[in-house]
Amino acid sequence: MLQGLRAAGLRAEMAYRGNLKRRMERANKTGARAAVIIGADDLAAGVAQVKDLATGAQSAVPLAQVADRLR
Repeated sequence: MLQGLRAAGLRAEMAYRGNLKRRMERANKTGARAAVIIGADDLAAGVAQVKDLATGAQSAVPLAQVADRLR
């Protein structure tokens, strides 16, 4: 996913450590517009959760469409 986002011309970073709340706070501090969250259930369903950090709105997006959603 990360390589695909970068290939699409999007700046992307990956975080593994820390709880989700802290990762979202860090994303906000860096000026990120959105966060892509992929849990085990999401991966099995072929979707990613895309969260708009300005509004807090979150929706499931098919993995192949994540880059388009973020543009």
